[in-house]
Amino acid sequence: MTIVNYLSQYIVPFHGLGNKEHVFNFVVTDEFFKHFEDDTINGGNINVNLKVLNNINSLQLIIGLKGKLKVLCDRCLEYYDQEIDFRDFVMVEFGEETNFDTNQECVFLKKGETEINIAQLIYEFTHFALPLQHYHPDTKTGETGCNKEMLDLINKYLTVENDDIIDPRWEKLKEIKNKN
Repeated sequence: MTIVNYLSQYIVPFHGLGNKEHVFNFVVTDEFFKHFEDDTINGGNINVNLKVLNNINSLQLIIGLKGKLKVLCDRCLEYYDQEIDFRDFVMVEFGEETNFDTNQECVFLKKGETEINIAQLIYEFTHFALPLQHYHPDTKTGETGCNKEMLDLINKYLTVENDDIIDPRWEKLKEIKNKN
């Protein structure tokens, strides 16, 4: 299945919807993430709840994501399931051209468009839902969930810098400076 065909299941028609709230539900699986180039997320299983508030000149999309994402642990470099529960909104306005640049306050659809593909928005929101640092969650006993063999290797090769040790060359320079 081509990328366009697969992602077409995330197209939401809004033409003809009344000026009220409309709810759409989607499921995002591992296959979804294969259609994007970034490798931060290696898969997942997420329920997407989309509420569309259709106004005369704009749309408001309220996107809720709940589920698990498969991400790489920053500490032990193994994949783990990161639970997410995220909700945010996007304003959609109509303009001269379609622009999904989310650095703006809203996204733009070309005037006359009757549907919107929310796949890119779902993808970006999954990244927003992730914590900045990705670590295995602790076990019920409070121990780290990371791979113990990898942690042992890290500790074996870990070097600790001691700021109290001063290079003797600097000490000699300080003595010369203090004499003057």
